[in-house]
Amino acid sequence: MNIRSENIYMVKSKHSGFIAVLIWLIVSLPGQAVADHITGGKVSLRLSTISEFRPFIWNDESGTHGIDYDIVKEMCRRLDLHCRVEFHPWKRVLSRIEDGSSDGGFSGFKTPEREAYADFLSRPLHYSTYSIFVRTGDEFTFNTIEDLYGKTIGVMRGFKINPEFHGAVAQGRINLQEVNSMDQNIRLLTAGRIDAIAVNYHKMRMKMSELGISGGLTGLPVPITPPRPSYLMISKKWIIPFKEDLLRQMDDVMESMYEDGTIDKINSTYLD
Repeated sequence: MNIRSENIYMVKSKHSGFIAVLIWLIVSLPGQAVADHITGGKVSLRLSTISEFRPFIWNDESGTHGIDYDIVKEMCRRLDLHCRVEFHPWKRVLSRIEDGSSDGGFSGFKTPEREAYADFLSRPLHYSTYSIFVRTGDEFTFNTIEDLYGKTIGVMRGFKINPEFHGAVAQGRINLQEVNSMDQNIRLLTAGRIDAIAVNYHKMRMKMSELGISGGLTGLPVPITPPRPSYLMISKKWIIPFKEDLLRQMDDVMESMYEDGTIDKINSTYLD
C-alpha cells in the first residue's frame, strides 16, 4: 500500500467508529428526525452553494466541479458522510444556513454577523483575493478606498468585500450596483454603465478567458482585499447528536488533507 492510500485508510479507520455510534444514536430518534439525518445508511449533510463561482464551484451539463466542491466531496468521503449539494443565489445560501433549511454551505468569509448563525471549520476551503477590474484604457490609480469615491462599482449580490468598502457605500461615497451574476456585471462594465467591478481575481480571470475578452478588461495592480480565507459553514440550527464531536472530526480531516497534499493537488488541477 502506498503512502497516499495508507493515509486515506488511516483517516477513514480513525473516524469510522464515531460515525457508526452517531448513526446508531440517530436511528433511535423519532421517525422524521431519522429521515432528516440518515440517507442510504449514512449521516446526511445538506449543503448549499452557488452554481457559478469558478474556479471554486460551478455546475454545468457535465456535472459539478471546482476547488471547493472537490475538497468538500473528499472530506465527506473520508468521514463516510452522505453530502448533498444544492444550488441557490448567494443571499439565499446564507439565509438557508441561518434558518436551518440547509445544514451548511460554502464558501464564505468569517464575519461576526455570520458567526451568529454558523460554525466555521478551522481550515478554509480557499483564500480569495478581490481586485478591481475596469475597461482596458480606463485604468485609474487605486491604492485606497478613497480612490473609488464617486464611482459606481459592480458587486455580486450578497457578497462582502471589506468593512471599509461597505462603510463608504453606506455613507454614499461609493455607488454600489448589485447583480445576480458575473455575466451581468461584465455586460454593465463593457457598456459603460458602471466604472468597475470588485470581484474575486481568479474567478474574473477564468470568466474573461471563457468569454474571449481577456484584452478588453484589466485588473488594477493593487487588490482591494489581501488574500482572505473562505470557509465551509455549518448551520447552528443543524441539530444532530454529538454535533461538536462531528465538527471536530471535520476539522481533523481538513487538517489531514492539508498535511497529506490533497489540498495542493486539488488546487493545482484548476489553477496551474
